[in-house]
Amino acid sequence: MRAAAGAGPLDRAMRLERPERIEAADGEAQTLFTDTGLVFVALAPASLAERQAGGRHDGIATHVARLRTGTGIAGGWRLSEGARRFRVLAVDDTARRSGFVACLVEEEGR
Repeated sequence: MRAAAGAGPLDRAMRLERPERIEAADGEAQTLFTDTGLVFVALAPASLAERQAGGRHDGIATHVARLRTGTGIAGGWRLSEGARRFRVLAVDDTARRSGFVACLVEEEGR
């Protein structure tokens, strides 16, 4: 993933949403998202290398999001900004000593 400085300043206020799997007695399951609060994010388009590294059967990275550590963010979580939703595909916390994590995210509906 891109170096921490590459995503720019934490200038976007986004909602951080944690997935919760709900299983019914009949065996059906669905995933609901619980709002865990507001976070400030630096969002940048993913480079070609990041799109290829993030490309999996369940998603293609469209953006890189950088935010402060301590949120507990993990793959499957979601960032939202108005009507836009970004599903977290991967989290790179190797720079956590600097106080930030970088995430490969896929904009839903693209």
